[in-house]
Amino acid sequence: MTTANESVRIVPLTVGTAEVRLCTGPAPERIGRVGSSNGRWFWQHRDGEQSSPVATNRSDAAHALADYHREFKRRVVPAAPARRLLFG
Repeated sequence: MTTANESVRIVPLTVGTAEVRLCTGPAPERIGRVGSSNGRWFWQHRDGEQSSPVATNRSDAAHALADYHREFKRRVVPAAPARRLLFG
């Protein structure tokens, strides 16, 4: 699931591996890699988490990684701390 201002970019490294980048702003964010094993593709997130072979092609594996990243690893901007008045 990609929104209008997000796209998945696949950068081939070898025949069996590729880097996956998520383009959300001016600079693409590297989110991990995809690789093939026994004809099936798996993904590995940049923090080391890895899937079992989940796809029949590189593109599907890359999109599965992007979906995983959006769902579980997206950086959340912390809310501003509450202001407190100190009397003393």
